Amino acid sequence: MVIHVHVDVSDRRFLPRLEAQLSALLTAPVLIVDDTFDLQPLRPDWGKLDASEVFEAYARTRIDWRNQASVMHFLLIADDMRRPPARYNFAVSAGDATTAVHLGIVSLHRLQETAWRDGQDEDPVLTASRVFKMIAKNTAKMAGYRSGDRCLLAFPNSLGALDAMPESFCEPDSTALARAGIVR
Repeated sequence: MVIHVHVDVSDRRFLPRLEAQLSALLTAPVLIVDDTFDLQPLRPDWGKLDASEVFEAYARTRIDWRNQASVMHFLLIADDMRRPPARYNFAVSAGDATTAVHLGIVSLHRLQETAWRDGQDEDPVLTASRVFKMIAKNTAKMAGYRSGDRCLLAFPNSLGALDAMPESFCEPDSTALARAGIVR
């Protein structure tokens, strides 16, 4: 798994904890890299980024899917985003066990609570937990597991719902994901 952290993500103190959480859960190694993808042409004059446009542009130009078909990639961005008809999305992903493309995009806009004055993350531990949950859920989806709707596979429609989610998969999901070699 490769976590691409966009250059606009200024406070990165949550990343070591995120990497530790993902490494403890997933069987795949976790690599965190900086990313300079140019989001400016995709930014609207006002409002949120269109997640589908970001996904399309990033998937087409940044990753060699022929040589990395088994690698899951996540792009962490600072911008708010939405994939219609939703008003906003914490994360979006595409790909499954039958596709070569496995890409997720996680928006930190709502997940990372920053102080307005200095842009510093007010709670990096909470940010790591929120991003972890979004990546874990979308990793299971992209691996082809779509059966569950509890615990980490639930759909959080608010920060309160996301924060209330446990940081683990429930049974029978955890056993199925372990048998598939996705989680430890």
